Amino acid sequence: MSRRDEALRTVVVTGAGSGIGRATALCFAGRGARVVAMDVDARAVAVLVADIAARGGVAEAVSADVADAASVGAAFSRIAATCGAVDTLVNNVGIEIAGPLIDFSLDDYERLFSVNVRSVFLCSRAVLPLMTGTDGASIVNLASVASFRTWPGDGIYSATKAAVLSLTRAFAAELAPSGIRVNAVAPAVVDTPMTDRALACEADAVEGRRRRERLHPLGRLARPEEVADAVYFLASKYASFTTGACLTVDGGLLT
Repeated sequence: MSRRDEALRTVVVTGAGSGIGRATALCFAGRGARVVAMDVDARAVAVLVADIAARGGVAEAVSADVADAASVGAAFSRIAATCGAVDTLVNNVGIEIAGPLIDFSLDDYERLFSVNVRSVFLCSRAVLPLMTGTDGASIVNLASVASFRTWPGDGIYSATKAAVLSLTRAFAAELAPSGIRVNAVAPAVVDTPMTDRALACEADAVEGRRRRERLHPLGRLARPEEVADAVYFLASKYASFTTGACLTVDGGLLT
């Protein structure tokens, strides 16, 4: 795949400041797309945009809280003014809060659903007017292997990711007549700052990493770039007849 593959196409990536989002933004930019990097961390996306520019790519930073309707509306109004149309939206932003259900606070419950699910709903609706009449438009959501199964302590996180998968299928069904495809990618454990933060909370971070690696038959964590490549595939012409699907990138974990 060459830089010409995505020439002149505009891709919005939420949660682009680090991890999978950053890798996804770099992936699309490296193939010639104009990237709109969105994150609540303005400094992180500014650094990303500078990195893309240094590699010869085109990108702009948009700071927004994608769980807030007013912030999302303002962000997409700005994108409409600067880009005109959007070809691909990648709903990547997400957080993980662990804890047993019996002790899980209502505040943490609401924060997880707000960031992981509400953001997908808000951004997907906001981008639609910018995709109307755009050939090959698509939305790719970041689900998780937790969309399909759960582990003790991850019940609420799993519920949010199951909801992301349900929203993916619902949007796919409703938007198909408009020619807009909607799909999801479901990674297992990925070597990202979010995973590092989870490991830092454990008594033995080294053993925690090894335990996570052993979950995967391939014997390691996924790299952010591997997930980004899956996102790119679903957004590209190579998946032009694929909608409502979920592509697992799990090293065999669900087998």
